[in-house]
Amino acid sequence: MKKNTLLWKIQSPHPKSSYLFGTMHVMDQRAFRHKEIVEEKILECDIYAAEMNLDEINQAAMAETMDLDNDLGLSTLLKPKIYKRLEKLFAKQVGMPLSYFESSQPLLISNLLTESQLSKDMPLSLDATLWEFAKENEKVTIGVETFEEQIEILTNIPLDYQLKGLIDLIQNYKKFKKQLLKLTKLYEQGDIQKLWKTSKKQAGSMRKLMIYDRNKIMADRIANLASEQSIFASVGAGHLSGGKGVIRLLKKKGLKLKPVKIKTTGDSHSD
Repeated sequence: MKKNTLLWKIQSPHPKSSYLFGTMHVMDQRAFRHKEIVEEKILECDIYAAEMNLDEINQAAMAETMDLDNDLGLSTLLKPKIYKRLEKLFAKQVGMPLSYFESSQPLLISNLLTESQLSKDMPLSLDATLWEFAKENEKVTIGVETFEEQIEILTNIPLDYQLKGLIDLIQNYKKFKKQLLKLTKLYEQGDIQKLWKTSKKQAGSMRKLMIYDRNKIMADRIANLASEQSIFASVGAGHLSGGKGVIRLLKKKGLKLKPVKIKTTGDSHSD
């Protein structure tokens, strides 16, 4: 698939078209360059579906999921040298003492370090901005996945896998920063094929749990909804492309998907 676009028109048995959009869960302004056309297409649809229902997020349940078991702590899970490096890195990049997160899952530490490298130019993430836009325009707002399903995924990511990822990040921080910059650039370019390959590589042995299984759920629900009404569905851009990607799965269900060409800001766009 060589179509470089994050936005796809879905033609189903329903007379009104639906849309599929690849989002990025960040507050970095670079991810917002297609906001205008995306909002225009949201207005054409009856339903706005984010990756999950943002009004159903249970912060307490999320915090609990991100906690280690009672007898574990980061300082005991990591070798002293690695922990010391992480302490310095975390204080410098996140601006908080690592001791505050002693009982947190390594995945949370990795996520906080990732977020620290992205700008926070916007008041809300791209997902939340589009969600609020849909609500303000009285669209029905739903989640493609449930909050419980996302929590279940997090609880099924093994601790060893999380630790390996965090240690790799600490030891190769410059390389990690470069990769993150490259990822943001690929998103700006709408290169969903390379975004998919990067997501697959990053997920490693967890790609079935974190990508493939979720793609099936997303495609099933989007197809069912699009057959009954017009829907604008936003899911992480890494889920769109590939042989087991949402676009391919929707096509296998008999839906027609057409790339919506998005020009750079200020230019015209066409379906």
